[in-house]
Amino acid sequence: MKVLIVEVNGQLYGFELKKTRRIVSNVKYTPIPFVPKIFKGLSVLMGEVVTIVCLNGILGLEEFKGEEDLFLLIKGKESSWGFPINNIFDIVDIEEEKIEKLEDPFTIGDFKIGEEGVVLLIDTDRVEDYLYESVSSFQK
Repeated sequence: MKVLIVEVNGQLYGFELKKTRRIVSNVKYTPIPFVPKIFKGLSVLMGEVVTIVCLNGILGLEEFKGEEDLFLLIKGKESSWGFPINNIFDIVDIEEEKIEKLEDPFTIGDFKIGEEGVVLLIDTDRVEDYLYESVSSFQK
């Protein structure tokens, strides 16, 4: 499996390359009123409306630190969504046997990469499902 590795707040996160769209810079977005705080706003990129979210908020981590200069866009099942990242780290080919499963609702697991440390492999489908559930339950 090919994995794009990015850095967010000093932690390495992996995303299946086939589920990523692209990395863009300097995204301007419009905040969305009356939705959970994990939703940062909406942006129009390449003629498509993209939901900008707070990945750290979804994962239950501290707020994003740094300038919002780079954004990773994910191919969703129905639409695209994205979030700010600090850096692009690498693209690697990882064997599925090397991924250690975790008891976390938003991850596929983790794996080690050289001396750099551990990469948390994010399950983008589960994150997207959570985003839809958050909006649905918030509107009730």
